Amino acid sequence: MRMYTKAGRSRWPYVIGAAVVVVAVAGGIVYSSAQPSGEPTATASSEPTPTASAPSGGGSSGAGDGDEGLAPTGCLGGQDRNALMVSDAQKAASHTTFGAVEVATSFYRFYWQYPYAPADQLDAVSSAVIGSNAPDSFKQLSTSFEAVGDNPTGGKVAAGTPFHMSTTNGLWRVSEESTPDRIIVSLAAGYVIDGALSPTEVGVGGFVMVWENDAWHVESGISPDQDLLAAGGTRYTGGC
Repeated sequence: MRMYTKAGRSRWPYVIGAAVVVVAVAGGIVYSSAQPSGEPTATASSEPTPTASAPSGGGSSGAGDGDEGLAPTGCLGGQDRNALMVSDAQKAASHTTFGAVEVATSFYRFYWQYPYAPADQLDAVSSAVIGSNAPDSFKQLSTSFEAVGDNPTGGKVAAGTPFHMSTTNGLWRVSEESTPDRIIVSLAAGYVIDGALSPTEVGVGGFVMVWENDAWHVESGISPDQDLLAAGGTRYTGGC
């Protein structure tokens, strides 16, 4: 599960899949998970390495087989959660699985926060980062969020309470059906509620990323397989 320190203890309870509330936002699906108390039942693993070996069957391990360069930090583009951060991540991301994961993560950090990003920034991301074949709800992010109101998590975080997502100790995974120009990304990140990283609340999201015009774009949202993500996800090497 890659959520353990070298001593074998989890840094915070990160079992995906308990008491899940599904929230549809901007054409995508976000899972808001309330976690049980106690330690997760998972085998301790060593610290993640920058690359992963391909399985013997020739398919993808879900960890960016064969990619060169740094594994996803979860913070490409910087720590800010604004349109410039997403744009910078998109410009810096290479045409690799790692690049697709980084852009998907930057988009998730940008749009899954409350208060929402300003309308002009939502429009800027809609214009620059959303794919040509994306649904209208993605192409019109500001309108989509206006319709959601002040309770985007469906009660997981109290209505009107500020929150954002932290990729520290977060997980990412790519689907075996991915191709070089179409990467299916699932990810999990922790809720930061009123400025404090929650020890129990986890968000799970997923996106289809497409390579268009020499950059990664978000084409659609997906419903992640939480079991696969929990069992085979790779931890971000940094996080913010």
